[in-house]
Amino acid sequence: MKLISNWRATLGKSWSVWLILASLVLLGGYFLALVQPGMLGWDPLYFAMASATCQALAIPARLVLQSGLSGLSSLAAFRRDQSGAVRRRTVGVISASGLALSMAVGFIGQWEGLRTEAYRDVVGVWTVCYGETKGVQPGDRYSKADCDAMLAREILAYEAALDRCLTHPVPVGMKIALVSWTYNVGAGAACKSTLVRRANAGDLTGACNELPRWNRAGGRVWAGLVNRRGAERAMCHQALKEAA
Repeated sequence: MKLISNWRATLGKSWSVWLILASLVLLGGYFLALVQPGMLGWDPLYFAMASATCQALAIPARLVLQSGLSGLSSLAAFRRDQSGAVRRRTVGVISASGLALSMAVGFIGQWEGLRTEAYRDVVGVWTVCYGETKGVQPGDRYSKADCDAMLAREILAYEAALDRCLTHPVPVGMKIALVSWTYNVGAGAACKSTLVRRANAGDLTGACNELPRWNRAGGRVWAGLVNRRGAERAMCHQALKEAA
């Protein structure tokens, strides 16, 4: 027999224990006042004593660790189960840190370029602010503050989309580089890429080295994309070096 770990607190502070004790005090006189000896077929005093004994035994029984009860083993398994726990990677490395988000906005913003009035990009898609294309119409205009806030929201959205397929933890700088790349190429393409497969396999260096391959738009190699991928790759490798 083994006592529960907090038996002292249970004995001293549990309402149920104190109520049981109170019932022991009240039971004898209350029961004998209501029940006549012939009603039960046996001496009501013995019945009262048996009832009081059962309630008295309830107190130490409450303090015993009853590991054999049905369901306790499954409860212990439930407590040990971590399958539903929130992992650090799903929280979002960038979203968890204001500094990381500011770094991401600065890094991605410099490559996207700020245009407060809607324009057509190199493949003819209407774009505004820092490369935003969702719902953009000719004539749309935004302030710089609006564009900064829009970019921050998009970065968090793209990070969450990337986290659904990027299962291996990566350092902050690498995450910013990969979100910059994802923001540029789209979450669908990123999640189907060799880059993400390499990262999930633990080959983070190989994943960084995949970035320069994404230098085309509309079937053509663009100098701007070559430079951007180079900067992302450099940030990626620097993050791995610092993490090591």
